Amino acid sequence: MIGSRTKRNVAAWHRWLGLGLTLPLLGWVVSAAVMMLVTMNAQNGLAGSYELNPHNSIDVPLSEASVSPNAMLAKLAAEHSIERVYWLRLQSRGAHLWYVVKPTPYALAMVFDARTGQRLDPLSDELLTVVAGEALVGSHVSSLTPASEYNRYYAAPRLEAVRAKLAGAQSAQLILSRDEGRTLRRLNADSERFEWWYRTFHVNQLTTHLWPWTTLLYLCAAGVMVLAALGYLLFWWRRPRGAVRASDPQQETARWSVRILHRRLGAVAGGILTIQVLVGAYLWLNLGPLEDPFRGKSSFHADWNGGFSTGRPLATAAEVLARLSNVLPNSSRPVQAIEWRVLGENDVWVVTPRLDEAPRVFDSDGAPIESLDPAEAGEIARREVIGNPSFVFVGSEPQLYMDLNRPVPTYRFRFDDPGKTDVYVATNTGQIIQRRPRIWRWFGPLLAVHMIEVTGNKSVDVVLLAAFQLLVLGMIATGLTVFLRSRPAGGA
Repeated sequence: MIGSRTKRNVAAWHRWLGLGLTLPLLGWVVSAAVMMLVTMNAQNGLAGSYELNPHNSIDVPLSEASVSPNAMLAKLAAEHSIERVYWLRLQSRGAHLWYVVKPTPYALAMVFDARTGQRLDPLSDELLTVVAGEALVGSHVSSLTPASEYNRYYAAPRLEAVRAKLAGAQSAQLILSRDEGRTLRRLNADSERFEWWYRTFHVNQLTTHLWPWTTLLYLCAAGVMVLAALGYLLFWWRRPRGAVRASDPQQETARWSVRILHRRLGAVAGGILTIQVLVGAYLWLNLGPLEDPFRGKSSFHADWNGGFSTGRPLATAAEVLARLSNVLPNSSRPVQAIEWRVLGENDVWVVTPRLDEAPRVFDSDGAPIESLDPAEAGEIARREVIGNPSFVFVGSEPQLYMDLNRPVPTYRFRFDDPGKTDVYVATNTGQIIQRRPRIWRWFGPLLAVHMIEVTGNKSVDVVLLAAFQLLVLGMIATGLTVFLRSRPAGGA
């Protein structure tokens, strides 16, 4: 039999632990409510909806490049000891012409002035201002601030970046990489609000130092589970031991006292909260400490040797445009970019007539490639997956491509690598858009549990989530009331 002293100690532990966890619990619940409201009617999710500039503000024909692609490759070999590249791109940005070189699929890009050959990366604030100013229709740069950003496409743990704040017709923040000015993320007012509430109050990441804050977060999560366990012990020990006569007014009042209400709310909320905390801890484990394997970086082929040799002869921009003059759409505006790359064993040109549309792919004879064969796309992707494993074709489905900020058609393949990774490959360019290992595929159902998406009906699920949040808030309010009432009066 449990002694009264033990019961008093358990009650004291429950009381003080609950008091200590009040602020984290309030932060989790309130931030969940705010994030739910922010995303309820968000177009295109947190990615937002933007009108991308179709062309640079200054028409710069790519044929004006003074440095030829072959000269650029020779420079890479002679001055940087680069023997192979993933792709080489010639593009205009404002009044500038740049060569962008991707040495491997996961490396930082190198940028060179296409008129002088001068290396430009990491890009200066002046050049990044040009990039950001050309991004969205009707917007201009109001400020740049340094940033550090995680991105699934790069082997580097974090990228040197900037936050470009845009004002005008489309207010937004762009996270641009320092290497080539690639848009890593776009943030509108809703996504900025979501990010602030999520990082500050939901996962308690107050700085970029992951491990101290994650340790604190998990200590709070463990504390909540201990709090629930102690609460259930007290609930069992204090359960009614017989029928209460309905005619007894004092007993009837006691049934609905604040203490009893707290006990009943806790009996329901405690179990659900324990499940939420366990699932949330797993979700953050993937989004925080284990983000690299979660995002599929563990499937990167470190010994990749695809692409093409820096000794390979390439057609000039003028030659490419002349070859494609009859197949490219008629436009008074110049082509925005040409990319030289290899798909399988074939030389191709990836041509971008408009920045707000997917690029067009042509073979070296000028014939358009509308869509790769799935088997060919799978073989192209295999070269970028560790161990060159076998794969099976799963199907076709769209995936969000941040460069265009909209879904693009992809093939989905499941590889037999250690992570059993699903790789999504763009059907026209052969570029890997997304990697989702097995742990990612577990993430979706557990996220639905965490968000209490149990019926498949959004309106009903929102009501259920709101009811749970109110339940927890009621438990916290009644618990604080019981604590304040149980304190000894001053001077007693």
